[in-house]
Amino acid sequence: MPGNALHFRDLVRISAYTEELKRLRDCGDDAQIDRAFNAACGQIWGYSLEDFDDANLSPKDLAWLDRMTWKRACKFAVENGYDLFDYGTSEVVTDWWGFTWMILAEKRGLLTPEGRSRTWRRRDAHVIPFPERREGK
Repeated sequence: MPGNALHFRDLVRISAYTEELKRLRDCGDDAQIDRAFNAACGQIWGYSLEDFDDANLSPKDLAWLDRMTWKRACKFAVENGYDLFDYGTSEVVTDWWGFTWMILAEKRGLLTPEGRSRTWRRRDAHVIPFPERREGK
């Protein structure tokens, strides 16, 4: 048996954190869905998709994500200690693609306080383009 084999019982079950997301998936309110997704990510990782952006990933990673299927996402998740399958619904979790982003971000070491700060500084530079705004004038 390989030394790095994962035991099924050791996987983090993403579905254990997605009850609210599951409830909202057909509500049509993207803001509520985003809040539920970010809350689930916060419970799992302490970070959300708001804490990093495309600029943090390589073009190769972005192309890989663009070609992602739910089956490949499930395999990638298991290889990295997570389970994207919801055994209560017999389906992959709602927003499996977003959770795949988070797993990749963790794998790339992006989920850190420093990474979060860099991302938010970059965003602030776009949102608050005038120096007087930054100084509170």
